[in-house]
Amino acid sequence: MGLFANSVRKVRQLWVLAKNERASPREIGWAVAVGVFCGCSPAIGFHGALAVACATLFRLNRLWAWLGSRTSAFFILPFITYAEVEIAHLLRTGAWVSIDRERIAEQAKELLLDWFLGSVPVGGALAAILGGIAYAVARSRARRTRSESESESESESESGSESESESGSDSPNVDRRDISAGC
Repeated sequence: MGLFANSVRKVRQLWVLAKNERASPREIGWAVAVGVFCGCSPAIGFHGALAVACATLFRLNRLWAWLGSRTSAFFILPFITYAEVEIAHLLRTGAWVSIDRERIAEQAKELLLDWFLGSVPVGGALAAILGGIAYAVARSRARRTRSESESESESESESGSESESESGSDSPNVDRRDISAGC
């Protein structure tokens, strides 16, 4: 039991560290954006590792970057790839690409080029949208958490002052956080 409990404790510590690593709303938004951009790259199978590497390089939250890279899930990736090919081909030639089963082998080089080139505008747009959403959600959550902690501390100080007045104590109500903040 000691080994299992110790392992669980270490996993929990790692989870807390990963969640709190560079976890301001702005940093979470950027981390998700980098992860989404990496998830839209043609590096199939390496999206998560690429996102973690980029997050480490840019000093962002690696957990949120990895989660952002999950936009490339197997059921979404074909749609992202198709959009990348179509948009790059449109930007490159001025016309939409016509993909035929009979001619796909002939078009392979062109389609691969379009896929690589299209990952920049499609990945950038999705990164901006989903990174912005992540920022907004993290910001509202931080505000809600802050207001809840402030209301809890106010209620604790009110209940503490009521109990002191009931006991007849003449000692002033001193908040220890105010004392430690002044040091």
